[in-house]
Amino acid sequence: MLGYFDQRSELHREQARLEMLETEKRSILSQIAAADTVEVLEIRARQQGLVRPGERAFAIRGELEPEPAAEPEPEGDDGGWPILGWFPDLL
Repeated sequence: MLGYFDQRSELHREQARLEMLETEKRSILSQIAAADTVEVLEIRARQQGLVRPGERAFAIRGELEPEPAAEPEPEGDDGGWPILGWFPDLL
């Protein structure tokens, strides 16, 4: 009798796994269908550096964001805590 219940339990686990795999398969197939659209193909081509005929390609070198400007040192008394001048992030 124990073998029957073990097989029945295994059958239920495998049926649940099959259902999960079929759901995953449907999801993948819909992603494949969506990937074949003009918009997706253009995005992929541009990610690889391709441009349309008549467009100009530009290569940007260096940093896109400039370094933030250094904050000026506060003038006057620092409140008796000279060590804070050594650690500006703590101010």
